[in-house]
Amino acid sequence: MSSWGRGLLQSDDDYKIAEELGAMFGCDILTFSESQRAVIVNKMETDGLLSRKLEKILSPQYVPPLSYLSRSRMAVLLVILAMRLGARVDAEYMNLMHTRAPRLRNMFEQLQFMTALDEYKNNGTPWIMGSKNRKETEKAKKVGRTAYDAGDEFFYSGLGHSADEKPSSHTYSKNCWSCRTDEGELQRCARCNMARYVFRKHPQAMQVKFFAVSNTTGSYCSKACQKYDWHTHRTFCEPLEPRSVVSSRSPDQHR
Repeated sequence: MSSWGRGLLQSDDDYKIAEELGAMFGCDILTFSESQRAVIVNKMETDGLLSRKLEKILSPQYVPPLSYLSRSRMAVLLVILAMRLGARVDAEYMNLMHTRAPRLRNMFEQLQFMTALDEYKNNGTPWIMGSKNRKETEKAKKVGRTAYDAGDEFFYSGLGHSADEKPSSHTYSKNCWSCRTDEGELQRCARCNMARYVFRKHPQAMQVKFFAVSNTTGSYCSKACQKYDWHTHRTFCEPLEPRSVVSSRSPDQHR
């Protein structure tokens, strides 16, 4: 598999999945014009087609068209592609997708997906991804780092944003990675610079006492949430330099 970045939709494999998903809808759901977008969204939303396709993909009986394709990743990418279009995703599947995020390949994919799930308005407004495509990445490699990039050539500022809002420069989870609360002051992990947590009691999470404390990939509302999450995310945490992003431009303005 050839890849040009560490985020979602930054590999030939993801593009192949997008192609297979498009075939399920009879159209290209990765590359489209504004007029095509409206037609595709209407198709997805008519008679709950999007939900029916997600149900089919997530069914244990479903066999992907190519043996190396993962049902879980196909579902994740279908939701992301639907968000890029501005299609409405049933709450049942939005909630279910939160359980899929920790299974993604690295912290960048996890954070991108969780940001989209947390901030997507689900009212017809498209979601703008932070990932650059292959052509944009190659161009950025030649130009070098600019004030419009999230610390490297692979991403625009931030992790994605609603089309009707300016992009945020944050490259860390806004909410507690374990219980998803946004309450309290969250502090960033000194190791990966993407995790944040605070030391305060959290009634649900304080019941968990068995996992070692370490720095992980999300943001945490309490030490207990961090302990609880560590057994899943210890594989992904890695030393990273802090990212300083000053741009408030959208990806379209960078091209």
